[in-house]
Amino acid sequence: MKPEKNLIFVPGIQGKPSHYLSDITLNYRRVRRYAGRTKEEARAFLAKLRIAARGGKLGELIDPKPTGDAFGAYARALLDSAEWKEKRSAPRNEISLKHLNRAFKNFALGDITPGAVRKYITSRREAGLSPASINREISLLKSVLYAAEYDGLIASNPIRGRRVKKLEENNSREKLILKLNLSDQDLIRLLDAAAPHLRPILMLAITTGMRKSEILKMRWEDMNLRLGTIRVPAENSKTKRERVIPIDGRLIAELDSLERKSDYVFMNFETGKNITEIKRSFSTALRAAGIAGLRFHDLRHLAAYRLVKVTDLVTTSKILGHASVQMTMRYVHPTDTDKRTAIERVTENLFQCRQNVASGEKTGFFDEPEKATQTH
Repeated sequence: MKPEKNLIFVPGIQGKPSHYLSDITLNYRRVRRYAGRTKEEARAFLAKLRIAARGGKLGELIDPKPTGDAFGAYARALLDSAEWKEKRSAPRNEISLKHLNRAFKNFALGDITPGAVRKYITSRREAGLSPASINREISLLKSVLYAAEYDGLIASNPIRGRRVKKLEENNSREKLILKLNLSDQDLIRLLDAAAPHLRPILMLAITTGMRKSEILKMRWEDMNLRLGTIRVPAENSKTKRERVIPIDGRLIAELDSLERKSDYVFMNFETGKNITEIKRSFSTALRAAGIAGLRFHDLRHLAAYRLVKVTDLVTTSKILGHASVQMTMRYVHPTDTDKRTAIERVTENLFQCRQNVASGEKTGFFDEPEKATQTH
């Protein structure tokens, strides 16, 4: 890429977009500021700087005084914009803003300080909120202040970078799921105890790891029982990416036995729409099966755990519909038994090689070992 005079290109890293910085000296002042995401935006920003410098207004442009714009009103306008409504995090942002407004609604954007934010974090922790939930709220606060900086309402984001650090998140849910120590027999017992409308829903969750919302929004047109596939449309997916999931003969037979009285596979005949909640029937099935402490979303964790034992992480990630393999890793927790089995298989293959050498067979160290079910 050809360098642009007075502009520095900053590549995107860790999911953050690439952008340009200005690097120019005007009126004996070096101006190094965010200039835009595209070269055109950056060039326009440089032109604005030069015009301001000629007019003696450079200081007003690069060091604007804090405005009296209130955080609550500005954040509300952002969340109501078309761009922010399309974000995956839009529903979560609404919840976060509700809590943030209790502390910062009437704050001028320029008056929000790292100290005030740390005080807010402390109060939320004392209220019993999890570190993960607090981090989501602070992420929204940072995003709003970055937007205000970009719009020229504040000179810079006062809590940018590590000025306010994220809390350490303890993903204890995964550990609790493993502690339940559910066997395949437990899950079969759960399926047998489920009401007729719930059974195929549970089968999908346990075998494919589909999210509850993806299952309940399924339409018959999304299924090809002849090919044995289910299409998850982009609008139903959390990642907004379409994917196709294969299903086996037992699940095909289970789904094919359902009545087709609606466009939706799982129909609420009282409302004429798709089923939107299964909390009561799921709780009933858990009690009947003698299983305590299990949530519906935990079935996705269990599916991921079982999938990664029979295939690789990339394939598991594609089936689950994760945006990255790193996200899949959060669902994968090898047990002590898994680790012991892995070591035993490696050792077995190693000494099998030794036996082959003793018998006169030529076996290289990098020859493919005996195929075995993966544990991680």
